[in-house]
Amino acid sequence: MTSKLYNTEVASAFAEKNIIELSEKAKLNTLQADDKEAIEILDNFAREIGKSGKTNENNTLVSELIKKTVEPLVFQPEQSILHSIFDMGNVGEFDESRYTGLPKNTIKVHDAVRGGNVPKSYVDPTLFETKKVALQAETELNYSDLRRNGWKSISKMTELARESFEQEMFYRLFAGIDSAIDLLAGDQNINGGSQVTPAVIDTLARYLRDMSEGDPFMIGLSKYIDPIAKIQGYESYLSDDLKNELNRVGRIALFEGVKLSSVPTARKTASGQALIPDKRIIGIAGKIGDASMRGEMRLYETYDNNAEKVHLKFTGFDFEYTIYYLDKIGRIHFS
Repeated sequence: MTSKLYNTEVASAFAEKNIIELSEKAKLNTLQADDKEAIEILDNFAREIGKSGKTNENNTLVSELIKKTVEPLVFQPEQSILHSIFDMGNVGEFDESRYTGLPKNTIKVHDAVRGGNVPKSYVDPTLFETKKVALQAETELNYSDLRRNGWKSISKMTELARESFEQEMFYRLFAGIDSAIDLLAGDQNINGGSQVTPAVIDTLARYLRDMSEGDPFMIGLSKYIDPIAKIQGYESYLSDDLKNELNRVGRIALFEGVKLSSVPTARKTASGQALIPDKRIIGIAGKIGDASMRGEMRLYETYDNNAEKVHLKFTGFDFEYTIYYLDKIGRIHFS
């Protein structure tokens, strides 16, 4: 294999390869012959940058390789809890968007006499406010790292970039849901006091079941969700299968027909925010609105041979969301 690195050679090697998948295969020692060949090309490519900086042969390929991996996973995640909450879509960067929820039933019924009239009422096709978020990140790769670790430097940068954008979007959307619940009262917004109790969990679970058209669920940090299985007296209601699950993983998947989703308390965004608002258990009874990715992510790179660094700028990660089914959400908040 030639050691000279051309754009076409690298592009061809990675046309059907995913950097993160290659990294996982390398860890598990399950690389195939074509995987090893692709890694060799990228490794030579990365180390050449570390030795000589930007050349005609490696022009913009770092950003292209990272973007190729990051964007599909972040912009179009195949499996995500967010798809259970929002109708996810895409709009163009400069397109106008308007989201209108299904008409709210505000037709009032009155007592009447035969042949008489009652006050008119109307269906309210409310237009809901759309929240827009534009995220950006900047970082750098040292030439020394590329010389030392080769393709693994680019692989690790790809993983970190993907993780940062995914976590930040998850946090922003749930912060928006939490803010929407501030407007609600009663069984949708329950004061749980200082700890998880059977009464408050049961109240929220019953509300979610009543309002659900599918599979309702509760989601919160593990320090609030996991103790539900250990509420005094609740163990007597657990089947043998649920008891085995509790002993195996320390939590259960269901509470009175409502799914439980536990988000690790220790997992935080790069800025230190928990992925779910603290002191909250949020309940979802179905799709609550729309969310769309806007445009496409752009990644710029600047080679600084004097500082021996590749500066990377991730931008264009824009999304928007609208919440209009407030009756499909609920919350327990703790002091």
